[in-house]
Amino acid sequence: MSFVRIAKQGGLAELVLDRPKVNAMSRALLAELGAAYRELAADDTVRGVLLRGEGSCFSAGLDLKELTGFDDGAASSFFELFDATFEAAFAFPKPLAAGVHGHAIAGGLVLALTADYLAFRSGVELKVGLTELKVGVPFPRVAFEIVTHGLDGRAARAMRFSAELYPAEQAFGFGLGDAFVPDPVADARRWLERVTARPAETFAFVKRQDRELALARVRGATLAERRALVAAILAAKGALTSVLG
Repeated sequence: MSFVRIAKQGGLAELVLDRPKVNAMSRALLAELGAAYRELAADDTVRGVLLRGEGSCFSAGLDLKELTGFDDGAASSFFELFDATFEAAFAFPKPLAAGVHGHAIAGGLVLALTADYLAFRSGVELKVGLTELKVGVPFPRVAFEIVTHGLDGRAARAMRFSAELYPAEQAFGFGLGDAFVPDPVADARRWLERVTARPAETFAFVKRQDRELALARVRGATLAERRALVAAILAAKGALTSVLG
């Protein structure tokens, strides 16, 4: 894989985004990430997974420069891949923890919210936000359900509709994430070690219960809904291009 790395040790796996400079989600990265989740779900030697980013940024979200070059067919194909990858992350049956050491923006924050445990790094400038509305990219159904599941009402409203970036400390204060610590990767690993010591079948059952209604809505999304999403994005290409310079 070019942009996603897997390292396995002692029953745990690290899943690392590594696409300089900001781990932007291109078609290639999304394909590798979806394949990695499917591989780890099927590997009986892996009891839990730690998700992190390489470099100074966890992920800045979709590769908007790539997106502005798509026609209708390419955009539709891209969002089919997006849906499949993010569903694989959200439905991942084993314990999944995210250690977020740098900025998590738009789709990058949505990816972090697929985790069962989410730790942010304190003591650094770290911005988080759901900026989709600002750049004219509507939430795909799977992203909407992940955000709704991962944030309580006040945090969801603040972040979904403002489209602003927030310091991680402020966002943590209104309900984003589970820990705000100097070393989020180590903290996430400790959580995984505790949780994976418990019966795996029970964890998988409870996790399935926790997410089954949201996943049912994801899987029930219509072709018309996806076409409307693609149409809205294509209509916003001029604004996207001006934002990107």
